[in-house]
Amino acid sequence: MTKLREVIKHLMDKSPLDSNPMIEVDEWVYSTCGYCSVGCGLYIGVKDGQAVTVEGNQDSPVNRGRLCVKGLYEWKFLQHPERATSPMIRKKDKLEPVSWEEALTFMINKMEEIRNEKGPEAIGVYHTGQLLLEEYYALGKLAKGVIGTPNVDSNTRLCMASAVKGTIRSFGTDGSPGCYEDVDEGEVLLIFGANPAEMHPQLWQRILHNREVKGTKIIVADPRTTLPAQIADIHLPLRPGTNIALLNAMIHVLIRENLLDEEMIDEHTVGFSAVKALVEDYPPGRGEELTGIPAETIVEAALLFGKAARGTTLYGQGVNQSMSATDTAALINTLHLITGKLGKPGCAPISLTGQASAMSNRDVGGSFSLPGFRNPANPQHRLEVAEAWKLDVEKIPAYTHDIMKMMGLIDTGKLDLLWVIGTNPAVSLPDQKSVRKSLENVFLVVQDVYYPVETAAYADLFLPGAQWGEKTGTYTNIERRVNLANQAVEPPGKAKGDLKIFQEIAKGLGAEEGFSWLNPEEVFNEWKVLSKGRPNDMSGMTYERLEKEQGICWPCPDIHHPGTKRLYTARVFNTSKGIAQEYGDFNHEEGRARLWAIPYTPPPESPDEDFPLWLNTGSILEHYHTRTKTKRIPELVITAPEGFVELHPLDAERLDIREGERIRVVSRRGWIQVPAHISTTLSPGQVFVPYHFGDLDPSEAHLKQAANHLTLNWKDPFSKQPMYKTSACRIEKVGLAQ
Repeated sequence: MTKLREVIKHLMDKSPLDSNPMIEVDEWVYSTCGYCSVGCGLYIGVKDGQAVTVEGNQDSPVNRGRLCVKGLYEWKFLQHPERATSPMIRKKDKLEPVSWEEALTFMINKMEEIRNEKGPEAIGVYHTGQLLLEEYYALGKLAKGVIGTPNVDSNTRLCMASAVKGTIRSFGTDGSPGCYEDVDEGEVLLIFGANPAEMHPQLWQRILHNREVKGTKIIVADPRTTLPAQIADIHLPLRPGTNIALLNAMIHVLIRENLLDEEMIDEHTVGFSAVKALVEDYPPGRGEELTGIPAETIVEAALLFGKAARGTTLYGQGVNQSMSATDTAALINTLHLITGKLGKPGCAPISLTGQASAMSNRDVGGSFSLPGFRNPANPQHRLEVAEAWKLDVEKIPAYTHDIMKMMGLIDTGKLDLLWVIGTNPAVSLPDQKSVRKSLENVFLVVQDVYYPVETAAYADLFLPGAQWGEKTGTYTNIERRVNLANQAVEPPGKAKGDLKIFQEIAKGLGAEEGFSWLNPEEVFNEWKVLSKGRPNDMSGMTYERLEKEQGICWPCPDIHHPGTKRLYTARVFNTSKGIAQEYGDFNHEEGRARLWAIPYTPPPESPDEDFPLWLNTGSILEHYHTRTKTKRIPELVITAPEGFVELHPLDAERLDIREGERIRVVSRRGWIQVPAHISTTLSPGQVFVPYHFGDLDPSEAHLKQAANHLTLNWKDPFSKQPMYKTSACRIEKVGLAQ
């Protein structure tokens, strides 16, 4: 942890240009960071038509001029020699450069052939959380309105789907109830299954500042002793897969000690009696039995949270990718509702989104919903969208399939074409042996900004897209702040912006009229009409306002509206404690939030004699997703060049493993071979593998590093999100039988 602390301290103390004060640029272009969903404001420095640096935006209310190590070097991936610059078609088992005309004709003819023979259900679209809002809108309109396929999903399924479903179950619609100021003003911060020090560094800076200035107390629930856990007032090192047991035990204590907002419960929620009855079976002693956390520590954490006037919870993939993920998100919301910690400063459950535009994707219906958080299963919602798009309502599917369902449809011969855009399923999806077999058996179109990437090894057609810095549009961040990212440079070679590619494909499919926008703001304006009156209303936003005001939080229903910091704050009443609070009508039919009584369910796979260790996967500071961008930045690669397995010294001693020794991690699904990192940041009996690293050559088994050769293909029943963080494995010395 010494290196990590030094890096983070450096980032706290220096702005990006402190390390390179001599750099000269022709212009600074206003933009927003394209990595995580914190949404840091920055300027791109351009010299002779090339990006040469970035500078943190001092006026941004998000990051106040500071950038993390990834944002600091973001400009460097724009000019890498492996940028994809030409369309390619597979000929004689090799991708060969072709013209755009040949590539698009090939794709459109194949789509029409499949649609005529098997219908639109035989076509699938799987995309990313890193496009622009305008591109998601266009793609959703193309896939669901023109092609008419229900097979539309994005890699936000892998990181945010459970948080979305849990938020909808509690409040009736998607969207974080709080804002970053709630992190600044919370007396207690509960960090649950998240590591903002590595994943959301500028949000972590706010946490550290709050702690230093206001003495904020920090509770961390995480199996690993991450940096946040190391500095926490209370660390809850729960066993993998026991989130529900811990939350039930904490709620048990809150009810027993009467640390409740009774007026909030009585007037604005339903379901409390069921919650109260269920948690009677989860006293702290049973919580200890299930989670491994001492009962007195559970009580201490519950009392600290319950007695605080202001408390904010930050949760991440330790919730969304673990057992009972949707249920855990809903139970975190329940914790806030019963204690009245919602709709006022310093009080909010906040889901930490991983990708820059994951919220934009959800806003405009880029994957499993329709624009404006409309439900495709609702006939009225489909009709509203069909009328806006000037389409027959029967054209729009009433359901969608998740990506793992699509893999199954490939295997059964029901899905013939898969269009993958800006994501890398040959590394990121669980149970890679099965996934790669599916990719071999489908007509695969890959649209990406680099070549090679692991998924492109299976492509029949490759389309080169543009990326951050090379196109204009908007991102919606964690706190619902919509901000502008302007184009600074041209994409290389024949690469095109994704919006332009979608328009040309729509034209080839006979839908040119509905895709005739001249620029991205025209797309944004069309979307705004569909947003009017919806929970995420953006009809008062313009590109000019977004840049001038450093982003605006939705809903923003008219041009004079300043945007909305917090949701559910429309109604004022006096609580039994005499403190003025505000709550608005929730988006369920009864206008109340729903509390959830959820029993603990053990994971579908646990350690046993053959696979005696818990396997956990996650992120590290230097890298992002499957390293498509970050592995092309030397300053990041030099500090984290390859995958590794982290294990406790007691396990290393028992297995006779030394620091740096290359060992094999084996699960029921496959194996990887990586160096050992011996660390006390996790408990005995557990191992940790970062998920960023793919295979250098998928044909050579001994080079396997992708963590998802190991992970379990088990989906949350509500969100259909894979469970990456709870499975079993063993460690083998290299040379033992596979």
